[in-house]
Amino acid sequence: MKVVICEKQIAARRIAGILSNGKFKTKREGKVPYYTFVQDGEEWIVVGLKGHILDLDYPEELNRWRNTSLKKLVWAEPNRKVINRAISKLLEKLAEKNPDVVIATDFDREGELIGLETVELMKKKGRLKSVKRARFSAITRRDILDAFSNLTELDHNLARSAEARRVIDLMWGATLTRFFSLAAERYGKDFLSIGRVQSPTLAILVEREKEIRKFVPKPYWIIIARLQKDKKKFVAIHAEEKFFDESKATDVFEKSRNAIEAEVKSVEEKIEKRIPPHPFDTTSFLTSATSILKIPAPKAMEIAEYLYMHGWISYPRTDNTVYPKNLQIREILEMLISSPLSEKALIAKDNLRNYPVRGKKETTDHPPIHPVGVPDFEKLTQEQRGVYELIASRFLATLMKDAVLKSKEIKIEINGEIFVARGK
Repeated sequence: MKVVICEKQIAARRIAGILSNGKFKTKREGKVPYYTFVQDGEEWIVVGLKGHILDLDYPEELNRWRNTSLKKLVWAEPNRKVINRAISKLLEKLAEKNPDVVIATDFDREGELIGLETVELMKKKGRLKSVKRARFSAITRRDILDAFSNLTELDHNLARSAEARRVIDLMWGATLTRFFSLAAERYGKDFLSIGRVQSPTLAILVEREKEIRKFVPKPYWIIIARLQKDKKKFVAIHAEEKFFDESKATDVFEKSRNAIEAEVKSVEEKIEKRIPPHPFDTTSFLTSATSILKIPAPKAMEIAEYLYMHGWISYPRTDNTVYPKNLQIREILEMLISSPLSEKALIAKDNLRNYPVRGKKETTDHPPIHPVGVPDFEKLTQEQRGVYELIASRFLATLMKDAVLKSKEIKIEINGEIFVARGK
């Protein structure tokens, strides 16, 4: 028997469908669904977790805030407790059959730790014949079949690094929360929460708020000339741009307001090239989603996870901004040409650069975020479609030649005052 462990139910169902060519059955152990099929005479079972199966917490005797030394809290060994008993019971039941186990969780630190937690839990109930790791960056047929044809070992060091961070988070948060709460005599629901991430973030917000409160608005005036040449209307701004002296602004305005003619004093043209943006890593994706789509970062990541789980984009948690050499760039481009985004894809195809744009960060665990499939746009929400189009458009942009921009600056004299008109 082979047991495949996935991080989420949606991933388990999709991977079961790929491995079985859609010929799997859904069964249940209590309220927990799992997927089963037979391949080459062997039973396969695919189980979807709900993230971590174990959580960390201090022993109960350390939960008395006033009677527990903070130094003791720092060095105490946390307990590991099962979060979801229903899933735990299913895993323990499967472990009794001494199966071969394949970990198919997300390929990152957390995914590796979730896999190791599951293996250690199952080993308490049975002897596992073998434990292997399936590593993939997209839940597409090609990626999954390739991953299961080239199984590797579970990376214990990577998993332990994630566990160490969880221990530090617990120790840091619990110790400092108690210290500050006790010092401020804030108890019960009024305790002061301190965290490794939340506290520095709060400090940044406080500093920004202080800057906002210190800011003193200073009024200024801008003088704009509305002009027309050969029936084409345009505007020019006084060369000083901002007048902080109202009387001076008024003098210039009165001097220029009744002019019926303006004289062009100089015309300067510049040609510049602008390189396309680098491929999306997680940070640049979230920045673009919030600024372009006006979607909050947590919601954007939730949508990206949804698109990934359905096999439409690559893994959305990555620091990489360089496409790997084995990425099928042309194949993805042709896929988008045959999609509702064909107009953009054809423009990209007609303006391809020799090599895709490279960012400064290159890693080997996951590629930059890019499309790997095409969803049915009619079945997506507006936000889901927006995120997919954003990712696909960014991918296409990284393949294109530099943009060529022509800028022009015209200096115009109006009754002795210089105004400037700019355009690209």
